[in-house]
Amino acid sequence: MGVITNGKTNGASAGPTKANIGVFTNPKHDLWISEAEPTLETVLKGDELKEGQVTVAIRSTGICGSDVHFWKHGCIGPMIVGGDHVLGHESAGEVIAVHPSVTSLKVGDRVAVEPQVICNACEPCLTGRYNGCEKVDFLSTPPVPGLLRRYVNHPAVWCHKIGNMSYEDGAMLEPLSVALAGIHRAEVRLGDPVLVCGAGPIGLITMLCLKAAGACPLVITDIDEGRLKFAKEICPEVITHKVERMSAEDGAKVIVEKFGGIEPAIAIECTGVESSIAAAIWAVKFGGKVFVVGVGKNEIQLPFMRASVREVDLQFQYRYCNTWPRAIRLIENGVVDLSKLVTHRFQLEDALKAFDTASDPTTGAIKVQIQTSGTELLGQFRALIGQPTFGPTTFENFRIPFFSIIRTRLQLRDNPLRTSLGPPHRPSSQPASIAAHGLSVASQHSIAMSFALVTRRSGLSVGRRMVRFESTSTQKASEAAKQAASKASSTASEYTAKASEGLSRVSSAAGPAIANAAKGVSSALGRVGGRTGRLIAFVERQVPFVIYYSKVGIELSKIVFRGQNMTPPPLSTFQTYFANLFKQVKNPSALLQTAQKTAPSSGNVLQRVRNFSSTQAIAGGVLLAECLGFFTVGEMIGRVKLIGYHGEVAGAHH
Repeated sequence: MGVITNGKTNGASAGPTKANIGVFTNPKHDLWISEAEPTLETVLKGDELKEGQVTVAIRSTGICGSDVHFWKHGCIGPMIVGGDHVLGHESAGEVIAVHPSVTSLKVGDRVAVEPQVICNACEPCLTGRYNGCEKVDFLSTPPVPGLLRRYVNHPAVWCHKIGNMSYEDGAMLEPLSVALAGIHRAEVRLGDPVLVCGAGPIGLITMLCLKAAGACPLVITDIDEGRLKFAKEICPEVITHKVERMSAEDGAKVIVEKFGGIEPAIAIECTGVESSIAAAIWAVKFGGKVFVVGVGKNEIQLPFMRASVREVDLQFQYRYCNTWPRAIRLIENGVVDLSKLVTHRFQLEDALKAFDTASDPTTGAIKVQIQTSGTELLGQFRALIGQPTFGPTTFENFRIPFFSIIRTRLQLRDNPLRTSLGPPHRPSSQPASIAAHGLSVASQHSIAMSFALVTRRSGLSVGRRMVRFESTSTQKASEAAKQAASKASSTASEYTAKASEGLSRVSSAAGPAIANAAKGVSSALGRVGGRTGRLIAFVERQVPFVIYYSKVGIELSKIVFRGQNMTPPPLSTFQTYFANLFKQVKNPSALLQTAQKTAPSSGNVLQRVRNFSSTQAIAGGVLLAECLGFFTVGEMIGRVKLIGYHGEVAGAHH
């Protein structure tokens, strides 16, 4: 039997009142919201909690690329969606019930959920590398249901206290753990030049951690210019590189140029894309390391010899272990700030829109989070200011940010189009804990209302003059902005009209001349491109075959002559032969007489077949196989060891 309270304990929000719902997918790639386990009734009773478990009311959950992949593709390697399946594994929330056996947590504790349950009996578990547990239940990996639910029962040992950290940052601890595990195993040292491949959420978090770890210079690559721009905004010191279509070797040369000619000591690959891994192998220095964090196809091709002759270490990562306490310390102490990575926020009821946003590259989304609403907002607000009760000092410290929220609401009321222009400007004096929290407009409004309620209960008076002043200033600013926009619009319209008039004059005068010239050029090219074009195309098609079979003939000649210890005839012999052949072709009757004289009888043919040496037979067989397409030239030359010919001596690779 669990222990649950409906009251507010240690800053906790009220007990659960809404039904448990979750975000599901299935093998048909459907995505929907439906009732989930545990039910509200069992949560309130607490009778389904097992020994060591707690019930967590999930407050924030990030959408991971794997969630989108399970939805869109139904599998990641051997992990296959076999039925109705709940997604999500990046979550933080509030403990609302505890089993009597749990002493480390109590109702009201704010926790981040490490989404795995291990067996504690296999070798990886016993040696501390529990991410390799052979019987692990990793939430959101089929068939284990994920965390995109209102309520979840989970072992207390895997629920990490986050204190006054926001739930949003708490949910970011999971991708931060991925980055920390990679950097730890890659053994990055102070001053190492490091390459990060991929500017998705994991790549960006890895970049921030590497900056904090002292890696320099630091280069990050991606195919998306927008993500590279975002990387530069959150880490001005990083060098960005947009990946273009070229070979991995050529791409690596450009990357090294970005480093100022320095070959990176370590490349942390966060995409799992074959071409990106290959470019990383080509880019790192002799004895360097390519550490692959990203998830890719079951099988890929790699530049093996490049890695071999350069002694490149190639390592891979699977999830994480023992990272959450370190991740919490990094966030709490401000060493790494992940607040800017959350670009889109949705309520749980709007989860389908959240997944559409996360899966659409055109939205510019970095990290999309799904958050719950309602009774927990007051608890979030109290956690933000770090005080369970309010007093005059508290009010003075947070007066500016809260009236900034009120001003935002007034601006939205006066100008609804303001929502499309991005978040409101925050005063520089606003505490970092509020600014970094990144609440949605609706949440800000709810917190402001909660603040008003608490101030009334605590006896604090808020003068109407201040609110009136804020409203008047907002109205004046709005009117001034409207006037400026109207003036700019009329000016732009005037210049647009003039430009259109000028373009019309130019097109009316020059248009016919340009059209006639183009028609003449097209006609000329058409005449040239008729028979001549077809002839050129025919020659181009034949050139590879001529070169190919010329090489075949040369190699076979070498086989025959060297096998028989013969010396190739001089060039003059070939010239004389082809000259006589040309004369005979010009006189068909003489050619026919010569053919009749030289034609062997059936007995002579049989005798010649009997006189074939093994060398000649093998050479003929190889030629026949080549003509039938069984061997390539390289394979054919490799088989000449049968008759003692080993070809020219080439330089060794090592």
